[in-house]
Amino acid sequence: MMQNLQLKRTICKTTHTIHLTDEELELAYRIMERRYLEEDFANAIADASQDESMRFHTGHLEEFPELLTWLCLYYNKFYDANMSHNDLIELTLNHLKNESLSAAFFNELLEYSIAKCNGYDRKLSDCEKNCDRYYQCSSITEANDRCKHLEALCSLIAMHTNGKCDCFKTHTAKYHCPGASYLWGEIDLSEFYAIACGKEAV
Repeated sequence: MMQNLQLKRTICKTTHTIHLTDEELELAYRIMERRYLEEDFANAIADASQDESMRFHTGHLEEFPELLTWLCLYYNKFYDANMSHNDLIELTLNHLKNESLSAAFFNELLEYSIAKCNGYDRKLSDCEKNCDRYYQCSSITEANDRCKHLEALCSLIAMHTNGKCDCFKTHTAKYHCPGASYLWGEIDLSEFYAIACGKEAV
């Protein structure tokens, strides 16, 4: 049993003592553990930004919250008590480098698309089951738009890989379709995503 934690808060000049239960302490620990892991990934990507094979930078973690979910998920999948934390971070980032060159990667990100709801991240499936406002929620609309764009990225890479993109329809060797430009490192994730959205990359 964990020892109950007492927190003192002053509200309207009156001091209140709040006792956290074991479940609340466990939840707080898990939340902070996840935040520290996300910060470690951000730092690791910043350190690896000079690597030409790294198509990601720290700004992508803010642009694409699905990426952080993906990274944390695979960190936990790869977890081995005999490996150091830094080695696990490096292993996960190497996995990201490899997987992000496949259409399946963007298809997998669809599963982690989230909607912002009153400041909290919500899975679309949870919203559909538990929210009376689901069908009138602008956050859901925005999240669905993200899903459509991720589907477009998946299609662009699949078309190039299967030889059905414009690269194979034009006789000029200088033209690369968006999928090829991303795979060959000519554009990063932001630029690739902007193409799918039909707007210029910032």
